[in-house]
Amino acid sequence: MVRRKGIIIYFRNAKIVNKVRSLDVNVTYVNEGMRYLMGYVDESRFDDVYNTLKKHRLVKKIEASKVGMEELNFSI
Repeated sequence: MVRRKGIIIYFRNAKIVNKVRSLDVNVTYVNEGMRYLMGYVDESRFDDVYNTLKKHRLVKKIEASKVGMEELNFSI
C-alpha cells in the first residue's frame, strides 16, 4: 500500500494549479477565492514536491497536513 501525505498550497494566481497537477499531486479541492488548494502526494515524493513548489514565484506558502492519512481497508 502506498502511504500518502496531505498538502495545502496557498497561491497568488490560479495558473499554478496545472503545474501542481503535473507534479503528480492529486488535487482534491481548489478555492480560487481564498487562493488555496488541498491535495495529497505519495509520502516518498513529498520532499521533492515541496522543494520544487517552494521555489515557484506563484506559491505563497505550503503546509503539510496535520491529519495523518489512515490506511483504509475496503473489505466486503
